[in-house]
Amino acid sequence: MKNTYLLILMALLTLVSCKPKTPAQQDASCAEALIAYTKCYPASEPQDLYKLVFQDNFGPGHLITDSASCAGYIEREVQSMADSNGMPLYEYTLCGRHYVRVNLLLVRSGVLSVQALTSAVLRSAENMPTVDPKYVVSHSTAFKQAYDPHYRIVRRDIFESEILPLLDE
Repeated sequence: MKNTYLLILMALLTLVSCKPKTPAQQDASCAEALIAYTKCYPASEPQDLYKLVFQDNFGPGHLITDSASCAGYIEREVQSMADSNGMPLYEYTLCGRHYVRVNLLLVRSGVLSVQALTSAVLRSAENMPTVDPKYVVSHSTAFKQAYDPHYRIVRRDIFESEILPLLDE
């Protein structure tokens, strides 16, 4: 199975590297971004790298059905999670940095409301292509055990204009 993720990851990276570069993308190549990611998360397995590339290109659209279910899912996850985890409060996805992983600790601590995050996630999923569920993967068991990830994917511009300012207060 690991070989399958590596092959798909390589194919995705090839597609990503063929896209025109924006100034934000010129800071680091995708390979450099993956190396940095594995240094930050040494328990990462190939499927975690695949997930990062996938999220940078397809955002949160594969998780969204409607606002009530999105909010309910966030609320349940926040209630079940610990008071801390091994993830930063936010981090940009891979080299394209199109999306941001927003840690649910921001909701748990009251910095961000469930409604505000739900709105940001739903707007981030607008106009995204439909993705076949067979290409969507969860984090590896090793990643989950090491970092206890609880986050939602938000489009970069929405994060920077609406959520990031809340962190500076």
